[in-house]
Amino acid sequence: MKYTRIFIIGILLLAANAAAQEYRGVTLEFFVDNGEGRSQRLAAGVREGATTGIDQGLEEAELPPQPPNEIFDARLISTPGTSQLGLGSLADYRPFPSSPASERYTISYQAGVNASGVTLRWTDPLPGRITGLTIDGEDMSGQSSVESQFMTGQFVIEIGYDPAPLRYAASPSPLTFMVNNNDPPPTKALTISPEGDPGASWVLDTDADWLTIIPGYGEGEQTVAVSVNTQRLPVGTYQATIRVRSQVYNASLDVPVQMEMVVGVEDVPATNGVWLSQNYPNPFNPSTVIELDLGSGYRGAPATLKIHDLLGREVMDLSSSLEMNSGVQRVRFDASALPGGIYTYTLRAGNAVRSNSMTLLK
Repeated sequence: MKYTRIFIIGILLLAANAAAQEYRGVTLEFFVDNGEGRSQRLAAGVREGATTGIDQGLEEAELPPQPPNEIFDARLISTPGTSQLGLGSLADYRPFPSSPASERYTISYQAGVNASGVTLRWTDPLPGRITGLTIDGEDMSGQSSVESQFMTGQFVIEIGYDPAPLRYAASPSPLTFMVNNNDPPPTKALTISPEGDPGASWVLDTDADWLTIIPGYGEGEQTVAVSVNTQRLPVGTYQATIRVRSQVYNASLDVPVQMEMVVGVEDVPATNGVWLSQNYPNPFNPSTVIELDLGSGYRGAPATLKIHDLLGREVMDLSSSLEMNSGVQRVRFDASALPGGIYTYTLRAGNAVRSNSMTLLK
């Protein structure tokens, strides 16, 4: 029981550290399973700032001595000439290489009582920047597990790495819009693709307040929705940039955006009536913006802005967000607590009623 508690604490510390920080490097996770309900996660890889010894700041920590053979145990141990892990660790990270290289790791295991051996598992295909995997001298290309019929033993693992620089590509680039502000705000798809590390993460930002990007972050190849707010913009050509960047690597990409507004606010007849825009972005997740005008010289009873589902049930009341005066105003609607689907938003101001529909994607 004592060793079980120690191993559980070790796993929790690993998980907490992993969630708190992302490192420049690559990790290959292994799972040792004894077929009797016991399994251990181990991590091998390379990281910037790592050494060949125990690096407590990089999720490595020396374990207590191995328990008796009757108790299941799996750990990474020292590999002669390449690492010094003392009594062993649940993780073994080596220095991030400057050129293609390979590193050797050693997993020691004991199957425990009632077990007839262990199975070593990993994810296939291998993570980006890993070029090859051999176990006990055998090429593991296309495989995701290997078995051992011994009660105790070791797996000698060799991992090949390619530290090629991370780059991003975006399609289409540039991103162009031809729009007018009498139509619903347009949305276009933009595909982000990391190169050099297919699973690399990224974040997006823009220098234009008339652009909305959902989602604003991701990993691997992913398509995002880029929406423009065409309401109340004058005729003209607008330029912007969407920046793709890594929070870990020195890698970024600028995607030019051009919007040609062919019908602007000066082309819209002046009105003293109540006005309700199409929300933007639309579709959205999880928040969107609704623009409205209660009408020139509004003096009526308090206006209301409410959200209803397809069955007509009120799901949210945004009336408290309204400013009870005339002029264009913006109301942000956060639908984090609602399921995906089509909703209707209705503005009531005096005798005027205006409604539009919107789509929440989840």
